[in-house]
Amino acid sequence: MICELKVEIREIDLKNKPLDFLNKSKTKTVPILIKKNSEVIEESLEIILWALSESSKQNVALTYFPDDKKEDIFEIINENDNEFKYHLDRFKYAARYQDSNEEFHFRKAIIFINRWNELLAENKYFYGDNPTIADWSIWPFVRQFKIACESQKRTNYLKPSIKNWLDSFESNIKFKSLMYKYELWAPNSGKNYFPFN
Repeated sequence: MICELKVEIREIDLKNKPLDFLNKSKTKTVPILIKKNSEVIEESLEIILWALSESSKQNVALTYFPDDKKEDIFEIINENDNEFKYHLDRFKYAARYQDSNEEFHFRKAIIFINRWNELLAENKYFYGDNPTIADWSIWPFVRQFKIACESQKRTNYLKPSIKNWLDSFESNIKFKSLMYKYELWAPNSGKNYFPFN
């Protein structure tokens, strides 16, 4: 969305993945991006970097993926994708995982939340006054954490800095379009596009 690219989007049922998706994806996980030349990109971060490289918007890559912060950005996104999300899933969906201890995974997840809060106590966003792809990559998972805490009647799970940071995305004018719920795709479906409007 920040790259001002329009792409066809297919919302699929993860419990009944379409054959077309299974034939194209090696990992069988979402998201994937299929380029015009049929090349398939399967990692979220690689899709983001592709979008930055394809954008005609002036200075978008320098703004959202600044050279002097690339290493930090890779590190925090990796932390989110490979550590925080592991505990988030087992806290949020404890019943899906055999022998999963909901409280244990909540306490592990909150370590990352509090660490990120410390970063955000120094700046409006993780690495300064403007958001980078780190902020855009991580806030949806912090939002999932918030929703899980609310459903379990937990309180005081977000400290002020990270709460304000999350609020800034949830109140963003693009939030409604970003979170638009598409109908499930089927082989005879018409085309849907992202962004929605």
